Amino acid sequence: MKRHLVAIAALLAGFIGGALLTVQMMDKPAEPATAQSLMMPHVKRPNRVVADIDRSLTIYRDILGLTASKPQVSGDDSFSYPVFNIPKGTPLRFVTLHTPNEERAFALTEIKGSELPRPVSAPFMATAVIGITDLKDKFAQIEALGLTVTSSKIASGPGFKYIEQAFVDFDGHLIVCYEILSE
Repeated sequence: MKRHLVAIAALLAGFIGGALLTVQMMDKPAEPATAQSLMMPHVKRPNRVVADIDRSLTIYRDILGLTASKPQVSGDDSFSYPVFNIPKGTPLRFVTLHTPNEERAFALTEIKGSELPRPVSAPFMATAVIGITDLKDKFAQIEALGLTVTSSKIASGPGFKYIEQAFVDFDGHLIVCYEILSE
């Protein structure tokens, strides 16, 4: 029980710390990334394995507002096979998702014809945190898809105020969204 509480506390601290860092970084003008301008470490392109890219794009592209590349078929030598422990020969497609400030900020890899494992209970082991606008309206659309959503919460501190809310996508991935509010 104590280990679960520590894990939940660490997860919450990560959410809050990440939100604070994001708020601080949003005040700086965006510059195109170059090999020299990227500070290391640099987090890039979290990937979610999904059963149906087209269904997933209804959330990530159509509701949350990320732009998407054209879905592509992965080659037989795809790095996804060993990284995600996918049996060789399993048909794979992938799509990269972009924000206005970063190409290939997020990705989806589709595995057709295989039953994907789903989390059986909390706590969730990972999440992606995505800044959006119109959080209330977008979460109404997500809820209309029949997906599980949490209640929203407003957080604030010196120099920042935001609202956050989470949902579980079609494939069981936890996604936390936030919107910066004016003070």
